Amino acid sequence: MRFPIATLVAAAILAPACDKDGSSPSAPTAQTLEGTWRATKAEFVSIASSSRRIDVVAQGGTVTLAFSGNNYTFTLAQPGQAPVVQTGAWSASSDVMTLTRTGSSGNQQFDMTFSGNNLTLNGANALFDFNTGNYEEAKLYLTLVRQ
Repeated sequence: MRFPIATLVAAAILAPACDKDGSSPSAPTAQTLEGTWRATKAEFVSIASSSRRIDVVAQGGTVTLAFSGNNYTFTLAQPGQAPVVQTGAWSASSDVMTLTRTGSSGNQQFDMTFSGNNLTLNGANALFDFNTGNYEEAKLYLTLVRQ
């Protein structure tokens, strides 16, 4: 008699975690992402030394990601430096966003979480100067809110 009760308890615990129709979340569309998103966190973490990290927003910089159709504009502005602007095309699945820069081979792939006015993009490869005068390989982590 214990087995059926244990099975019912397990089913009751697991059922809310499953979609009713068995499908996974859908990818965001151009219409759902349309507009400008501002970073509340934009952290670059050195691949060579993970203890070397800089949150550009915490240091007074701004980062925006604007979507228009299937195109994007990424702008990074740090105090005392000229803004860095990157444009290109984007695509997404339910949990991965890919940014393909115009005029460049390769792309940046982020693990993505999207919900309403919040967008989190984590772990894409990037280049960043950690105040050494040289750009080095890093990972980029963004937390963004819709403007």
